[in-house]
Amino acid sequence: MRAFHGGDVRRAGIIGVLSVGAIAGYSKAMMKYKLNKQAEQLSTLINAGLRYSGQWNLSESVSLIPYLIKLNEVPNEMIKSQGQVTIYDVFNTALQMTYTIHNSNIHYTQFFIQLDTSNNSNQSLDIYRNVVNVAKEFHANLWRMVMASHGDDETWDCDQDSWDNFTYYGDAYCSSGNNCLKDMTVEQIDTFCRYNSGKPNSPHLKLVWME
Repeated sequence: MRAFHGGDVRRAGIIGVLSVGAIAGYSKAMMKYKLNKQAEQLSTLINAGLRYSGQWNLSESVSLIPYLIKLNEVPNEMIKSQGQVTIYDVFNTALQMTYTIHNSNIHYTQFFIQLDTSNNSNQSLDIYRNVVNVAKEFHANLWRMVMASHGDDETWDCDQDSWDNFTYYGDAYCSSGNNCLKDMTVEQIDTFCRYNSGKPNSPHLKLVWME
């Protein structure tokens, strides 16, 4: 058996340090790639939804995902099966988009982004911040962005102050004392994203625009 000398040990230690650094660098680069990819995927879907807004002419509330798939507006890597109502981004985040009719005469589109912040990890917070920043880019087009913890903002278990703090409005709806999406600060984004961090009832983020 070959004996290791001091030089061998030092070289092995240096190689070990370099290997750890290389892995860390690769992980960081991969995360950045995925965040950019996610932003691209979400922007593609929002743009598609906005492009067809006002043209659906549907008589009931339905999922728009099957329609967008048939129109080739959904990237193939996000589709697990044809006709599905849920698609998935690069982080396997579940996404849904629905055409909603409220009180027979109010029509709007809702884009649901099912986030997972239950593990309270830095990665989950980075993903959440990324999604909010994508939403902010569409401030001129959205009615509102709202965080709902239990699948529906009407049943969200919070007081009115919390509702107000976690709802941000697009340009046309933020002039009457509402929070403006376009003016959302880094600190506000961080507070918004950390609200459900570590809790089992992971939120969905809902982006809404009028038809």
